[in-house]
Amino acid sequence: MLLASTLALGGHASMVRADDDYGCRVVICVGNPSSNGGPWAPDTCGPAMDHLMDDLRHGRGWPQCKDSDMTVRQNNTPYDPCPAGTTAAATGAWVAEGQRKAGARPYSGMSGFALVGTPKPSVADMNTGYSYYGPQACVGSQVGAYQVYGDPSGDTSTVSWRNGGDGSGYDGDPVTVTVYDHVVWQQPQSPNAVDVYEAGQFQTRIHY
Repeated sequence: MLLASTLALGGHASMVRADDDYGCRVVICVGNPSSNGGPWAPDTCGPAMDHLMDDLRHGRGWPQCKDSDMTVRQNNTPYDPCPAGTTAAATGAWVAEGQRKAGARPYSGMSGFALVGTPKPSVADMNTGYSYYGPQACVGSQVGAYQVYGDPSGDTSTVSWRNGGDGSGYDGDPVTVTVYDHVVWQQPQSPNAVDVYEAGQFQTRIHY
């Protein structure tokens, strides 16, 4: 397999006879993004990857490389996959990073947790008119939860978003904030994406 041969040679695209083969150059660069400064490194992969992005934007599809077992699948999501050891929180769920204080119960009040940063909702649709979506929370292990009346972040603008009010107060049910030992926030990107697989194993997601 061409890609395996490339990696065995240290991942240098210039060491493979694919200089005139656009599809194989793309496979090499996507399959080994840590080499040569990444898949958009100007001296090695930049031109091929720029060509790929232009093809995808214009609906020309993914180039082929007959010597590779790499496949692609279209995906409509603005987020990258969550890092290993984390999973995506439910849309709209309020999450916080922190630890439970000694002696506190898992489902106690906010004072029972030592929080890192401010609680935020995952993938919150903050402005439907402009289709703006906030970051997605990738969460580790749950350490507990607490409930609050009012906006958990202290920002009255999100009270209006959650309850359809004017932001002047809170008249809904209590909000549950789930606390995790680790939270990674994935920023939204273009929802046009392709997932790249090698021998059936996921490798990377490319937004275009």
